[in-house]
Amino acid sequence: MTQFEKEKLIEVVLYIINATKGLDYYHIFKILYFAQQKHLCKWGSCIVADDFVVMEYGPVPTELYSAVRNNEHYAKELIPLFTEAIEFAGKDASNTLLPKREPNIDYLSPADIESLDESIAENKGLSFGELKEKSHDSAWYATSNRDVISVGDIAKAGGANDGFVEYINEQELIQKALS
Repeated sequence: MTQFEKEKLIEVVLYIINATKGLDYYHIFKILYFAQQKHLCKWGSCIVADDFVVMEYGPVPTELYSAVRNNEHYAKELIPLFTEAIEFAGKDASNTLLPKREPNIDYLSPADIESLDESIAENKGLSFGELKEKSHDSAWYATSNRDVISVGDIAKAGGANDGFVEYINEQELIQKALS
C-alpha cells in the first residue's frame, strides 16, 4: 500500500468507530468488508487498498489486522498511524477500538461514506455468530485459508454480474501493474 492508502485506511477505521462510538475490531473488519463489497458492486472500485484474507471467522483486512495485533513484520508503517489515531478501550473491553480524534473526511468520497454508512447500519448490531455466518459467503468459500480473496470474488458474492466482475478483475490487474 502507498502512504496515502495507509492514511486512508486509518481514516476509514476512524469513520467507523466514530460513527459507532467504539466497536470491537471483529465488527470493524466485517463492516469494512461489507462496505468494500457494496462499493465494488456499485462503483467497481475498492474503498481501501488492504487485501482481505480468509480466516476461520471470516474475511480479515491483512494490514489492518497486523496493525491491531501490533505485528511490525507485516504493518511496520501502519502501526504508528494506527496508534496515533486509535486506542483500545481497556481491560474490560480489550478488543474494542476507540477513536482518539475525528476522521479526516477529505480522505473519503461521498460514495465511500455511503457504502460505509450502509454497512454500519446493517452490521453493527449483529452478533459474532451472525457476522461469521454472513461473512462466510461465496468469496470466502472460493478462497483457501489465509489466502487473499480476489476483489472480483468479493463483488460476485455481493451480487455483481459476471460482466461487471470481469471489469473489476481487469481494473485490479491494471492497478497492480501500475504499482
